[in-house]
Amino acid sequence: MNDRKSHGWQVVGLASAVIGVSLIYVYTRYGWSDEGLRGAIRVTARSSFMLFLAAFSASALAMHLPSKVTQWQLANRRYLGISFALSHLIHGAAIVTLAVRTGGGSLTARVVGLAGAGVIYGFILFMLATSFDRTAAWVGPRVWKTVHTIGGNLIFLTFLATYGRLVSESLVYLPQILLLLAVLGLRITRRARRPQQS
Repeated sequence: MNDRKSHGWQVVGLASAVIGVSLIYVYTRYGWSDEGLRGAIRVTARSSFMLFLAAFSASALAMHLPSKVTQWQLANRRYLGISFALSHLIHGAAIVTLAVRTGGGSLTARVVGLAGAGVIYGFILFMLATSFDRTAAWVGPRVWKTVHTIGGNLIFLTFLATYGRLVSESLVYLPQILLLLAVLGLRITRRARRPQQS
């Protein structure tokens, strides 16, 4: 990471402020209701998606499309990832709260859903906890790389599966699928060109 181009916690602060203002708008409009929670889920789904893609695509974009923008993106990848984690933790909390309020469907569906989400959120929490120099050094580079690689790919596949299901219902979600496929293509060609990099 090039610290001279990194804005560090300013990135996290700005992302948090935008998400916070969006949530305030949603709850001001709908109140603390089921519709308000659904609005919060939608807002954080969008912010999580964009923040994750920004972090996940940083290395590939910096290689394929070198510019001040992509170099800034790469330099701030850690903080984009932290911002994603915070956004998605809020997203998960809103989903759980709505499920508790509404019953959340059958017991089997809830158990399966919670198990799958638990794995993903376990990776997110570990990745968040090791996004700092001290904790990253404590777990060691091999564990850090393994968990962040597996976790990033699992999160990517979760977004791909989610938007794949949604696009089958409405083409309004087609841009998200195209963005995901474009990032996948960039990462595959980057790894083919420079297999020694993470």
